[in-house]
Amino acid sequence: MTYLKSPAVRQFCLYWLPPLAVTAGIIIFSGELGSTANTRPWVIWLLTWLPFLSFEDFAEGQGYLRKAGHVTAYATLSIFWFRACLWRFSLRRGAAMLCALALCLLIALVDEGHQALVPSRTGSLKDVALDFGAALLAALAFSFKRI
Repeated sequence: MTYLKSPAVRQFCLYWLPPLAVTAGIIIFSGELGSTANTRPWVIWLLTWLPFLSFEDFAEGQGYLRKAGHVTAYATLSIFWFRACLWRFSLRRGAAMLCALALCLLIALVDEGHQALVPSRTGSLKDVALDFGAALLAALAFSFKRI
């Protein structure tokens, strides 16, 4: 296990692995695995923790949870790419933020394009805007933090 002591491996795990893992997760869940039919059991389980919700509220709750998942994933992705770009390319904070946002926009477009090709999913430019908006807000908030 001496390779784990290598600075290059540790830096890869610290800076590159998080954004690559989140990107892979987004692309995996943009397929059949992330369809409403496959996520419904998880949403039902989550909603059972809220007994005051009626079954009629379920469809609306599922939609909100799915959008919250978009926002959370892309905000996290933006922060991880910002850190990786800032570290690896020795960019200024503004340039690193633009690099991270460009990558997030590209991933959002690929994500929704992939969804458009899957029969049980629908791609949406509104979701691209939501994803990019979440990435932008997270990048702006994180750009003021000292790393």
